[in-house]
Amino acid sequence: MFSPVAIFEITWHGHSCFSIYNRVLGKKIYIDPFGPNTGKLTLPRNDADLVLCTHDHFDHNNAEAVIKWNGVKFVGLIGDRNVMDIKIRGVEAYHDESKGKARGKTSLYVIGYGEGVFVHLGDLGHILTDDEISRLNVFGRPHVLFVPVGGKYTIGPEEAVTVIRQLNPRIAIPMHYYSEKLNSAVFGKLYHVDDFLRIWDGPTENFDTNIINIDVNTLPKETTIYVLRYP
Repeated sequence: MFSPVAIFEITWHGHSCFSIYNRVLGKKIYIDPFGPNTGKLTLPRNDADLVLCTHDHFDHNNAEAVIKWNGVKFVGLIGDRNVMDIKIRGVEAYHDESKGKARGKTSLYVIGYGEGVFVHLGDLGHILTDDEISRLNVFGRPHVLFVPVGGKYTIGPEEAVTVIRQLNPRIAIPMHYYSEKLNSAVFGKLYHVDDFLRIWDGPTENFDTNIINIDVNTLPKETTIYVLRYP
């Protein structure tokens, strides 16, 4: 059955930044907009009704670049909020494998927007615990998971496969991996997306675009990797 609140435009702006938009509901969410030192990437201005930054690092916390004058932002939110009929849960996690001793904490966001359930893992640095999985499943099986795969600062390819299996989304979109557009001094040693895809043993779809439109009611039942073109 056709449902206009189940159709979303997802745009990858590069690195870990995505926007999610439903035309009927009329609100655009940005997650982890990057600062100018991240690389040769650009962001739309004054475009976001809601900005969620998983943590306060330069490549994830440039809310002011995208937020509208009357927009709402959260940085490192832990707990539950309902903003503009968008349900948000921030789950505390760590930026490394030593409970934050190396790089601190990060929030993991689960978003209930219309009929869609979206999970963004920020700079997750470890395999998820049972408690974290339970908290992220608050709205049921995720339709879309945004997952880092580049290693060094986050989980790498092997850990990413494990985390995807832990959360069992309908689709998973890899992020935070190597690109020539990124600042090579900071991100030059990240894994490539192909390093992750060589390990992934499930279905994959490649898109020659950084913008896709999805209907959450018609997504694959088996977890499928959607690889978007780097913007």
